[in-house]
Amino acid sequence: MDLFAREQQVYDEAVTKLLAVDDDAQIDVSQYGKLLEEYGKLLKQFKQYRYMTGASERNVKHMDTEKCEVLSKVHFDVLTGIFNKRYLHENMDKVLSTMGRQGDMLSVIQVDIDYFKQYNDMYGHGAGDDCLRYVADVLKSCLFRGQDFVARYGGEEFMAILPYTPEDGARLVADRMLEEIRRLKIPHATSPIAEYVTISIGLVTGERNPGGWIPNDFFRRVDEALFQAKNRGRNQYAYLSLSLH
Repeated sequence: MDLFAREQQVYDEAVTKLLAVDDDAQIDVSQYGKLLEEYGKLLKQFKQYRYMTGASERNVKHMDTEKCEVLSKVHFDVLTGIFNKRYLHENMDKVLSTMGRQGDMLSVIQVDIDYFKQYNDMYGHGAGDDCLRYVADVLKSCLFRGQDFVARYGGEEFMAILPYTPEDGARLVADRMLEEIRRLKIPHATSPIAEYVTISIGLVTGERNPGGWIPNDFFRRVDEALFQAKNRGRNQYAYLSLSLH
């Protein structure tokens, strides 16, 4: 019998005995003493049960906290606080699998900080880390929909994923990114194209083709677009459509 059922039984017995006592009858104290003793044991068991339950809840909360910390280390870039490359690759598969209708559009943006090596050489790696954080914050602020996200792709490169976004919408985001980075006005004395830090952007949009999309199709194509933007003089974006084979 569990603790709660036995507690109720002890209580019911005590009430029954009490109601059966006449006003003039003598009370057998020993009967109540036994019930009181048993009830005391139940209280001790309840106390232990409560302690164990509380400890279990604390352990669960502790485990949840640890789990969140682990996930943060796995999916977030420590320096910039945005998503990392691992999260990017894992979620590209999910994005492609959920876009099931013919005509759905997916746009991918790749960003590279212009002449970042020269920036580090001039100002030091501490300033370089600050620059990466500023750029990451700006890129993230340029995305207004919950389904869009930006990740640090490696070094001074970033990648933004824009589900259900056609070419025109992606171009607007790319223009916004370029302009907002310019607004930061982070000095870059060794840049041959501007006095402040700038970025180059590759942009790709693909239309839903069931069974025809894999993440690497986008990653390869957007890298080609970024290469074009750099060859054209940087501080701009280049657009390419996704060609499926």
